Amino acid sequence: MINTSQLQIIHDRIVSAIDRKKMSMALEQLDSMAQASSAPWNVRGEIERLRQSYGYLRAYALDGADDPARERMLQELSAGIITQSEAIMRLSRIEASPEQYYSVLRYEKLQPASSLISLIGDYREVSGRLAMAMLSDYSSATPALNALKKEHDDIRRHIFELVWVTHPLSTDEADAILDFITDRNIRVEFREHILCAVMLGAMAFYDEKRMIILARAYLSQENRLEVKALVALVLSIWMQRSSISGHAFRKVMETVREHRGWHEDLKMAFLNLVRTRDTDRISRTMTEEVIPEMMKLRPEIFKKFKDLDNIEDPSALEDNPEWEELLEKSGITDKLKELNDLQTEGGDVMLSTFKSLKQFPFFNRLDNWFLPFFTDQTDVTAILDDSADDLGEIIDLAPLICDSDKYSMVFSLERIPSSSRRMMIDQFRMQNINVAELRNSMLNPELTSRSNMANHFIHDLYRFFTLYRRKAEFSNPFSTPINLAAVEMLGEDISDTMALDAVGEFYFKRGYFAEALDIFRLLQSGKNPSNALLQKIGYCYQRLGDTEKALEYYRKSELLASGGRWLQRRIAQCLKLLGRHEEALPYYEKLAEAAPEDLGLALNLGHIYLALGRYDMALKCYYKVEYLDAAGEKSWRPIAWCSFVEGDYERAAKYYEKILSNNPTAADWLNLGHLHLARGNFREAARAYGKFLSEHGNDVAALDGAVAADMEFLRRAKIDPTMLALVIDAAQYPLES
Repeated sequence: MINTSQLQIIHDRIVSAIDRKKMSMALEQLDSMAQASSAPWNVRGEIERLRQSYGYLRAYALDGADDPARERMLQELSAGIITQSEAIMRLSRIEASPEQYYSVLRYEKLQPASSLISLIGDYREVSGRLAMAMLSDYSSATPALNALKKEHDDIRRHIFELVWVTHPLSTDEADAILDFITDRNIRVEFREHILCAVMLGAMAFYDEKRMIILARAYLSQENRLEVKALVALVLSIWMQRSSISGHAFRKVMETVREHRGWHEDLKMAFLNLVRTRDTDRISRTMTEEVIPEMMKLRPEIFKKFKDLDNIEDPSALEDNPEWEELLEKSGITDKLKELNDLQTEGGDVMLSTFKSLKQFPFFNRLDNWFLPFFTDQTDVTAILDDSADDLGEIIDLAPLICDSDKYSMVFSLERIPSSSRRMMIDQFRMQNINVAELRNSMLNPELTSRSNMANHFIHDLYRFFTLYRRKAEFSNPFSTPINLAAVEMLGEDISDTMALDAVGEFYFKRGYFAEALDIFRLLQSGKNPSNALLQKIGYCYQRLGDTEKALEYYRKSELLASGGRWLQRRIAQCLKLLGRHEEALPYYEKLAEAAPEDLGLALNLGHIYLALGRYDMALKCYYKVEYLDAAGEKSWRPIAWCSFVEGDYERAAKYYEKILSNNPTAADWLNLGHLHLARGNFREAARAYGKFLSEHGNDVAALDGAVAADMEFLRRAKIDPTMLALVIDAAQYPLES
């Protein structure tokens, strides 16, 4: 039987054929896929039905029959072909794949009584009994109540797993799931949980009905549910962007577009998803810079604490200038300010803090990663006893922490004795940090905004896809930059300049130039790109190493306006890198004249003169740099080389003496060898070339190549070719002294 990787190749061909509207080719490939995998009769029957339907449609079209439903039928056929190819891919893995998805699926196949619709009915019944029990005289420690809670949680988990692995969903199953998710009589936390199962299944295999569920959940008019459905929908569309088909889903999306907040919500979700690109960099900053620096300061901080032991006035501890100076000198203050700014903008600065707290048994269960945090969740109440209720609520209302990290905080408290937890509550109260204040603060629209909700949910998802112990079994939507503007179904909805500008600027400011370039090119496709946009595109190309394209865009910008010094400098740099020194010269001359104290410009102008053979002008620039530069090292090498080329060997020798005393390079030894040759110091020349060879692993080809490259200057110095060959030979095979 054909293996799964070969089936994947055929599946990709099918997707490509549908994208190019080559339906017969797609059906032919689908039939090959079914035969190669020995697909069951029901799959083969569905493929035959699709083939017949397309045959009738094409025949009527060729006969010239008017058919207003033709486009809709083609979309439905496309969806059917994709669905069947996904089904074959899935069936090929069921029997032997060790992945969790297929393990759950095999288990469910052994449970003939399991039915998604009946399980949802069981959940409603148990949920009702639990609600009645909670209102009765049962105490929280009653074994009967605890048993009921366990039954409730078990059914919810079972529904989650069955929703995740059922594919494709039947119409009745899809209706039952949507009804469950939008039923306000069920706790919103549990409905959000099942919504995540729908999303996880949609990411695994394309299923039009799952997409419709997510889209309709977005129209639920419940703030939290809407936001999570929005993120789940756009991520599922992103993951299945090459497979999306089907008239029914497109029809629902037309309704979604009529939702008054859709366009703003989509832009908001896009920007929050884009911010995940910065998560790894933020984590590295924390783990490699901030935390190590704090650890270095630890002894000094402890010493200062000891110095305060005898202070009677507590106000002396506030705003201690010595501590501020200590942090300022270490550079930590600037880093912390940067991280604070990133967090204010929605950056995920908590990942490095909570990463190590994902080893608790709670996180071994896949479904728990998607469970919203609530204080009466079974695992939470087992840790936070009644005396610590306030602490649970404080964690629940923490505005900057996602649900996954809230669970981590609770489980980390399990290691703290109950008495210590009570002390923590007392400390919070002493500092006037209480639940009422936090609850009031949540009325602040800035803290409860849809953007904040989306951001926290995205942080939860990021943690699952990057930290879950079996993460390698899941396609990670965050593994590559997310560009919703490039998705056909969403592109038009976020194509306005303001949305793309915000995304492009995010990437540009943080140095993600490839991603910024993609967005800026989309903006450029609009009418009349601005001068600033052309310059940014040019800069992205330059940072990505495409100097020709960078120059092209800088020149376009120059045509729109004469351009300031920044643009002139970039053009000069590109021309220099491309070896177009004659063109670069007037730019550098103009720039150097406007900024006579700029050492970099003076040095580059000297390099241009040197490349053009104008050694006298080059030396003037280099002497100027030497005069202005306190250390003077930047100009030593070019002065030494110019002096050698000009025949001033005494001056060249003086500068090479300086160079050799300050970490000489292989090139320095090569140039010194040339100088000794020109002065007739042949043994010294051989020794210098020998040093060059040792720097290059005694590779004589490297020396031959370097000498050949400088041959023009050696001829100018009237070096005898015979002596040159003898000296090189002596460098390679030195005589015994």
